[in-house]
Amino acid sequence: MKVLAEERKTEFDVDNSKMNDVQQFIERARNYTHIKELSPAIVNEFVDRIIISQKQTIDSNTVYPIDIFYRGVGIIDMPTAEEMEALFQEHIQQKRVSKGKTA
Repeated sequence: MKVLAEERKTEFDVDNSKMNDVQQFIERARNYTHIKELSPAIVNEFVDRIIISQKQTIDSNTVYPIDIFYRGVGIIDMPTAEEMEALFQEHIQQKRVSKGKTA
């Protein structure tokens, strides 16, 4: 029983730490709501590290995969251009539907 309680406490502490890290990230992000240019101060505030992988050739194009680890939240998977377009179209469609509704 004692071992299980210690495991649960450790899990709770890890979850609590992650929650605090995300909260700190959100608080920092509030200072930069309209970023027009990426400055060294902003990079230092948000980016923990950047990993550039070995070059790859995809469809005869040379690319260097990049992973950006954000301070406090780790790596964030960004949607592809196609996924962004689909999300944007979905957003536009929802706006049209909500405008068409009247009370």
